[in-house]
Amino acid sequence: MPFESNKSYYSIGEVSKITGVPAYLLRYWEGFFNELKPGRDTRGNRRYTNKDIAMVLTIKELVYEKGYKIGRATEIVREGAGDDDPLESTSEILNLRKQISREKKNHGIAHQRRRKVLEEIRDDIEEVLRVLG
Repeated sequence: MPFESNKSYYSIGEVSKITGVPAYLLRYWEGFFNELKPGRDTRGNRRYTNKDIAMVLTIKELVYEKGYKIGRATEIVREGAGDDDPLESTSEILNLRKQISREKKNHGIAHQRRRKVLEEIRDDIEEVLRVLG
């Protein structure tokens, strides 16, 4: 999914795709992390900002990559609130994700080319084997 770093608000589904965190877990984390409180639209749907996305990525790093339990991660987030500029880090993350997306696309094209060449080689070998009997 391409990302618009200049976009003001994201739905929970978009945030889930951007961060790789399931929507149900985002809703669950809202109960533990006071810093993660997305706004709501007139229908009551969550509206995540870049700051919220940065918070989700911070929580994900603490829980998944560093292995903290939710309670300890909550303390760390609370202690570190306001340390970094979340908009700057979110913008950087989104730019890196765009770059990764482009590289995956290029890798996919190269993979298709290699596959086609290998299929042609296989067909040639099968033809040779057929001729040799």
